[in-house]
Amino acid sequence: MTKLQRWLVRLAFWGFFIFAAVDLHGAFHFLLLNSILAYVPIELSFWLTERRGPLLFWFMTVIWLLFYPNAPYLMTDLFHLSLLKPYGINGLLRFDLPMWRDFAYLVGPMMVATIIGTWGVDRVARQLTYRLRLSRLPASRSIICAALFLFASVGVYVGRFLRLHSIYLLITPQYIVKQLLEMWSLKMLAFVLMMWLLQLIIYAAWRFTMPTTPHQAENDS
Repeated sequence: MTKLQRWLVRLAFWGFFIFAAVDLHGAFHFLLLNSILAYVPIELSFWLTERRGPLLFWFMTVIWLLFYPNAPYLMTDLFHLSLLKPYGINGLLRFDLPMWRDFAYLVGPMMVATIIGTWGVDRVARQLTYRLRLSRLPASRSIICAALFLFASVGVYVGRFLRLHSIYLLITPQYIVKQLLEMWSLKMLAFVLMMWLLQLIIYAAWRFTMPTTPHQAENDS
């Protein structure tokens, strides 16, 4: 991703934040906070390059890891589409422009956060492969990505069903730890598995469309 592309992503998010703060209403006002939390790991991923010293790199990576689940978390916000009551009495989708506007509000940030977030995971995985000197191990980058997606899937469960945000780790860490220790069950693991597979499918589709030539190595480090 070039510097210009990174700035376009930033402007798109910042523009949406301003718009959401001014215009979003009622039941959809939650999108402002959720989108900001999803943007944090995306911005951090822009800064995780070879230029960072070891101490700063690992500190930023830990912060990125704690906030990254907020990006795929936006996919679960799509259940709020039920609030739009899209079907008329005839069973067909209503052609109601305010309804479709709200549909765009929900789907737009989710798609951008998911796609750019997936790019960020791959970027972090490349850096970890480089810094841990794992380049010679087969598929090390993909394995690291899979592990990060698994962690994110647990984070999505924590955010959606325990209603705990990443920032709570800084406010009430003891309460968070207690909740994390008590949350494990077969149903929880089934949900995590589904979210993990969904992210892996998105990542595989994203990797399939990426160029394989050496100069794919970004111009942005």
